Amino acid sequence: MIKVTDVDSLPKDPDVLLDVIRKAVSEIDKLSQENSWLRELVAARNRRLFGRKSEKLDHEELQYWLFNEAEIGTTEPGKTEKEAESITITYKRKSKGGRKPIPANLPRKEIKHDLPESEKKCSCCGKNLPQLKPEVSEEVEYIPAEVFVNHHVYFKYGPCTCKESRSKGITPIKSAPREKRIIPGGMAAPSLLSYLVTSKFCDGLPLYRQEKILGRYGIKYTRATMCNQMIRVAGSLQDLLELMWEDLLSGEVIRMDETHLQVLNEPGREATTKSWMHVAVGEYEKKKIILFHYHTSRSGNVPREILKEWQGYLQTDGLAAYNRAGNQPEIIHVGCWSHTRRKYIDARGGPKAPPGGLSDEALSMIGQLFNIEKILRKEELSDEEFVKKRKELLWPVLEKLKTWIDEYFPQVPPQSYLARAMNYTLKQWDKLTKYLDHPSLRPDNNFAENAIRPFVIGRKNWLFANTQLGAHASATCYSFIESAKMNRLEPYAYMKYLFTILPRTPKEQLPDLLPHRIDPRLLTEPEIPTC
Repeated sequence: MIKVTDVDSLPKDPDVLLDVIRKAVSEIDKLSQENSWLRELVAARNRRLFGRKSEKLDHEELQYWLFNEAEIGTTEPGKTEKEAESITITYKRKSKGGRKPIPANLPRKEIKHDLPESEKKCSCCGKNLPQLKPEVSEEVEYIPAEVFVNHHVYFKYGPCTCKESRSKGITPIKSAPREKRIIPGGMAAPSLLSYLVTSKFCDGLPLYRQEKILGRYGIKYTRATMCNQMIRVAGSLQDLLELMWEDLLSGEVIRMDETHLQVLNEPGREATTKSWMHVAVGEYEKKKIILFHYHTSRSGNVPREILKEWQGYLQTDGLAAYNRAGNQPEIIHVGCWSHTRRKYIDARGGPKAPPGGLSDEALSMIGQLFNIEKILRKEELSDEEFVKKRKELLWPVLEKLKTWIDEYFPQVPPQSYLARAMNYTLKQWDKLTKYLDHPSLRPDNNFAENAIRPFVIGRKNWLFANTQLGAHASATCYSFIESAKMNRLEPYAYMKYLFTILPRTPKEQLPDLLPHRIDPRLLTEPEIPTC
């Protein structure tokens, strides 16, 4: 650092003075870059803490049309440039607000409102007035939860008092068979268990709040009992869970993500130590499967152990831990453009920053990747046609983006957020372009991120797991709840049916109970035997 306290202390020799000036200018440039980087760092952290979470840019569509050569071609690939200029672009106007219609599948109770008989007659001639088309209005009625007790009575018979039975020593006692339950000897019926499970793992309602809710109905049901029953329920679902993993690993595409979890009582670990909940999203016959897996680590051994001998396309974010699985020769590792775009948004100063910088040029080109994907998904194309057309339209955009980064990367200050974004893009480039090869793959890993979001929201309410058994139980319950939601099953109805029918279902029929295989009609009109 050059310090000048007095002008008279400057060297008199012009050559030496010029050298001092050069060093001072170099130092100023260095400090200016450091100051700019620190300002970016503070601004980015403020945005993450206090800014909006949406990554949508206010001027995104305007900027997008500056780089729209490739997408214009998606409308009519055979048209020339002059013909393309005359294409009329239409916009679908958003529907107006207002009250949404009440779903037609809800049961209706008709309430008739009529005039007294005396008012239905003409005041002049006394004849009945003609009836016109009635006016109709609807309102939603809500009846709070009804709690009652199933009082089971098992009748017993025998032994017979006849002489023959006594002489033969036959003293049989016959009793009505007891129904099989998901938790033998437990006081919770399947409906109550499904309520507890969906309330916590679907609605994010902690067990201590559920304890208070049930207490208002006069039921003393402690959270410790609830915790134990959640663990026992999860244990009874393990055979089904293994079948879900088999179906997921039979597919060609798996997406993965992870988030932290605090478990208070883990052997040999502090209560504040982070554990991890991993999520894997796949398909079985075009139906989604979401599976959660608890582990104390987020190292590369975890995804590698989950995938084992699996072969296919693995899509993840840029976390290095996934490279251990992705580098296997039988696995093709695919990147995520959403994470890449997020880094350019940080570089531009957030969604509300003024437009026009270098980051906007990158964001506009990345925006084309998503817009073209959206347009092609709406077309009724076979898998082969879709992959071919997507490559034809997107390769020019990708090549343009790569050329742009190669040109500007050497000119950007190394410590800036823009340089970090460009460096990330270059390092991930091979992975970021692999999604073009498979029709089920998309530019981003949002399926996995959206799958893990309900867990993150629930964690804000119940905060932590008490034991490792509880964490494993949470992973199991989330797997069934989120898979049911993904396959458009009402979670409570599905879990109630599952808890009722599972104890008496033969092992060979278990696959039919999986959320991606079950017949949805069973949840509305279940045929459940009494024993």
